[in-house]
Parts: sequence; C-alpha cells; structure tokens
Amino acid sequence: MPVLALVVVLLVAGGTFVFMKAQAGDQTPVAATSSGSAAPSATTSAAANTGTNADVCGMLDPVETERLVPQAKIDSRTSDNRADTIVSYVRWTCTWANRNISYRDVTRSREIVVNVARYEALGETTAEKAAKIQFNGELSQYTYGGNNSTQERYYSKPTKFTGVGEEAIAQYQLVREKDYHYSFGQGMGRVGNITFQVKYEASQQHKEADLFSTETKQSITEANAIREVKVLLEQLAQSVTAWQQGKPSPFAGKARPSPTPTPSPKPVLIDLPPHCVALNQVAAELVPQTKGEAATSKDGKAEHIQCQWWNDKMPVADGKIRWRNLMVSVREFPDADSARFFLIDKRGKTKFTASSRIGGIAWSKITKLPGIGEDNYGQAIKQKTDTAYSARYEIYALQGTRVVYILFGGSDRPADTPINNPDSTLMDLREALNGAKTTITTVLKAL
Repeated sequence: MPVLALVVVLLVAGGTFVFMKAQAGDQTPVAATSSGSAAPSATTSAAANTGTNADVCGMLDPVETERLVPQAKIDSRTSDNRADTIVSYVRWTCTWANRNISYRDVTRSREIVVNVARYEALGETTAEKAAKIQFNGELSQYTYGGNNSTQERYYSKPTKFTGVGEEAIAQYQLVREKDYHYSFGQGMGRVGNITFQVKYEASQQHKEADLFSTETKQSITEANAIREVKVLLEQLAQSVTAWQQGKPSPFAGKARPSPTPTPSPKPVLIDLPPHCVALNQVAAELVPQTKGEAATSKDGKAEHIQCQWWNDKMPVADGKIRWRNLMVSVREFPDADSARFFLIDKRGKTKFTASSRIGGIAWSKITKLPGIGEDNYGQAIKQKTDTAYSARYEIYALQGTRVVYILFGGSDRPADTPINNPDSTLMDLREALNGAKTTITTVLKAL
C-alpha cells in the first residue's frame, strides 16, 4: 500500500487549512504551515536538488522595501519541517518592520512579512503537487473569507494575477472592532514546488491618541493594499524563479537606501540672548548667586538656544545646602506647522509616562496651563535615582514658529554631599510650578 493514499485540504473554522492523509482506513488531520508559509522541495530545479537556502531578505528590491517601510528593522528565520511524515518543506521568513515613524502630527506603523517555502516530494505526492495544495488551500481561504465578510471584519474577494509566477492571488482584510482597527493586504504565488507569500500592513494614528485607543486610527485602503502586494509578489516571483535556476536574485547586491549620516552639531557657547537677559531678575530670585550661561546649536530644522542657571551649593538652615536648576530652551522653526508638530510630538510621547512611576522617577498627569502661549502643557516630575534626587516642573509652550521649554527644580541635602544623596528633601512642587510659570511668561513676553 502506498505511504500516502490521499491528500486533501480542509478549510477549518479558524480560517486555516490542514492536510489530511487517509491511510489503512483511518484519517488523521495534521496542521499544515501557517497561512502563506512555504517549504522546501525535491524538484528538478538546481536550487532544489542542491538544497540551497533561500536569501528571502534579498528577494525584494531594497528601494521598494525602504519606500514601504522606512528605516525598517529586518529580521529573518527558518522553519525546517522535512522530518514530518505528512508534508515536507522548509520555510524562510523575512520581516521588515517600523512601528514608530514620526510624520507631522501622526505616528505611522509599517510592516512587510515574506514567507518563501520549498516543498519536497513525499510518498506519491510530488513536490510541485504539495506546493499546489498549499496554494489552492490559500485560495480557498481567501474565497471563503470574501464570501463571509461582516461589518466588523471585511475580506475582499480574491484577486488573481496573470504573469506573476505560475499563479498568484491577493486579498485585502479590514478589522473594525471596538478595540481593534487595522487592515492589510496579503498575497500568495507559486513557481513549481515553491510558494511565496507577502503581507503588507500600514496604519497611522494621531500622536496624542490615548494608549490602546483606536480613535483617529487610519489604516491602508483596499486599492492601495492590493497595488502594493502585487508589486511585491512580482518581485518575489522574479527572485524565486532565479533561485530555482541557480541564478542570483535580480536585486542581489543592490544597496538599501539609507539617510546620509550627519554629525550632531556641538553646542556653541554664546552671550545671553535678549530673551534670557530679560530673565535676569527672575533668575536672581529663583537661582540666587549665579550667572546664566547660554549655548546655541541646530536641532533638526530648528535653531536651538538654551540658557541655564545652576547653583547646587546654596547654604540653608540646619547644615544643609540647596540646589536649584533653571533651564530655558527656545527652538525656532522655519514655519509654524513644524513648531506645532514638534509640540504635538513631545506631548504625545509624554502621555505614555504620565501618571506613572518607573525606576525611581514619578510623572504627574499632563496639565494645560491657561494663558500661556498658543498651546502648551506642563508636568511635575519627582526623581530619586543614582543621577539625582530632585523635584521639578516642566512646561512646553508654542508661540508662532517657536517652541519654548522651561525646567525649574531642585532639592535640599546635607552639606558636602552630592545631588544624588538619598537624604535629600525634594523641592516643593508648588514652588517649582510657580517658578516655571513665571519664567515662561517672562520669556514669551520677551520673544
């Protein structure tokens, strides 16, 4: 009796499919590779006969992957299933991912996942037939989804492509539930005993959206997803065909685009600028017995000027000394939108730690302060770390093309000890808030 008398593909509830073998009258369903995965083979191709490993991360045009997933982190892995008695394959996977792309007032997320699988003959099932079974199972899954869409989970009808490998398909999925909102395009193709699958997911959300919220979430449209998936499938088909023939990928040796590194500009000491000179009286009250220092540098598109008044050895009662730190930072952008997006980005990142405590640092909630600039936010921070023991208040404010940042804080500690002394008494946060508000009000008037 043949080892494998019957091989079929069953569509199951989870939307995946399984291989089933019928042998000696009994049937045992066995899970196949995950949707879109692929495997090794024993075909007549040179690559298959020699068992050459696939360089899946080199099968896409690096210019294309950089366009779709800028500055991606690239990971690869291999799954060897050749010891299985049901289906024999090797699957290679490559992932390009970047889930934190800053663009204007939104954060974008992008990911490409590619699976290439080479199947081997097993029993009476040839390697190519095993690949066809996998492909047909995926097509059945796409068809089932397309015929059973709901308001919350939409599946497009499968799109078939001609001229992409021997056969290729694609589908769009959109999930719109209370706690989930995402969409992606996926597709699968086949060349001989090799299947290749790609998934492309893209979305964006406002930087100030609440954590885990789906509000303001936008994801890739059906037309865009299918278009991008087709391009990626075409490239994979070219690379897989070349691999089967023992030839290099058409994209071999093509460099991945990367931004030209530029050295970080070093701050240059300057005389106190007028808006910091205007603070001399305020600074004398908040940080006595010190003169301010100023420096200028470039921060991206912004001209950045910082002023600081620091005194950590002011004598106070009971043999203690006081530390006060006042910092003023002004970034001037080429246009008002860039300044506004900078403030939104800062506030959005701050929301992730608001009202929390991590490693000796405690952050208050974010507060909007009335009457300060066109937009602003403030936050109190208590720090008890190896670096310093202090309490401070920070304010960011927008005014035209400028973003102004104020920090005022400090602590009291035993004399002749460093600012990270655990016996320090943190500055009263009401004093820190009042000092920061007085400072930023004075600076905004002077600018």
